[in-house]
Amino acid sequence: MKINVKRIPEDGETFHGSDPYSIMELDEPDTRFEHDVEYDLLAQLQGDALLVTGTLSTPATLRCSRCLQVFDWPLKVEQFAFHQELHGEDFVDLTANMREDIILELPKRALCTEGCRGLCPHCGKDLNKGPCRCKPSEGDLRWHALDNLNLKLK
Repeated sequence: MKINVKRIPEDGETFHGSDPYSIMELDEPDTRFEHDVEYDLLAQLQGDALLVTGTLSTPATLRCSRCLQVFDWPLKVEQFAFHQELHGEDFVDLTANMREDIILELPKRALCTEGCRGLCPHCGKDLNKGPCRCKPSEGDLRWHALDNLNLKLK
């Protein structure tokens, strides 16, 4: 989104609208943006600086880190803020800052639901759809490879 700085009135200007999802420029197989980025912003001149505040929102299409199902996650930046000193520019481009704030709102670990049970580590069945027929493992699976180790002590 580009703002024409020369046209901003003294009391500020509001911007409501959307930018195409292509501004996200994210090439990740497990995170995609397929919907426009909605914005509701207020731009104000403060001396020789531009201050833009407001909200951004767009749904992200994510892959669950437990069950690998694809789901939509609503992202909202509640407190978008941009400040830049002006040195005679007519236009200021907010796109990179909008993209950065939206990406920072992505969850660290995408889960389709809080209670997602994931996949069976043996057969790969989605445990959210019911139990599998695998024998439940006993003990700590991280040490399982050492169970078959034969050590001869002298």
